[in-house]
Amino acid sequence: MIDRNLLRLKVRDALPRSVTGPTLPPFPICRVDPDAIERYVEYAVLKKYRCAGRVKDGSWDLRAKPLAESPKYRLLRGYHEGEIDAAELTYERLREHGYPEREAEFYADYGYGAYLDELFESIRERGVEPAVGDGGTERTHDRYDQVAINVDRDGALVFNSCGFHRLVIAQLVGLEAIPVRINAVHERWWRARSESPTPVDDHPELTAVGRLPIRWRDVLGVARD
Repeated sequence: MIDRNLLRLKVRDALPRSVTGPTLPPFPICRVDPDAIERYVEYAVLKKYRCAGRVKDGSWDLRAKPLAESPKYRLLRGYHEGEIDAAELTYERLREHGYPEREAEFYADYGYGAYLDELFESIRERGVEPAVGDGGTERTHDRYDQVAINVDRDGALVFNSCGFHRLVIAQLVGLEAIPVRINAVHERWWRARSESPTPVDDHPELTAVGRLPIRWRDVLGVARD
């Protein structure tokens, strides 16, 4: 089955900028201090794949909220600090803290406490690793599921709903740097750097790592041998 989001990004990336207007490669990867990401926007504000690589105008960045005040953030922090135990991580508790219904069902059935314990341990010991999927069973979105951030009109970094657990746990355990992908940047910030051939690379908080090319077999849904 064709992945329409990836196909749209693949085609747009191949077109000249005279046709697409100002844009970035769909998945530029950078490293950043997770504590530099202090605000977030809801998923509905900027879609995590549809807006990938976009130079976006408008007031979307003014709708960003403090990440530390997010109910989900407070729940993870409370668990990390021992204020909430695993038995309290029920479906009802997760729903109260803003988890979508299907996500709350999945975590409650899986055992959210065990999941968080594994993730905290993994990130504490190995950091946040790029999401590459599992060798022989790699799914399309395992490869592109990186922690996603946006750059607002003033250059501040704004989290964009993809990779929430990884980002918050990285902050809670005190990691110095994590890999992220740039989702969208505000047009005002971009225009102010129009003379630079690589505006994102010039951002003081970001260290460019490279870009994640979109593979045709992922677009076409071709299984890995």
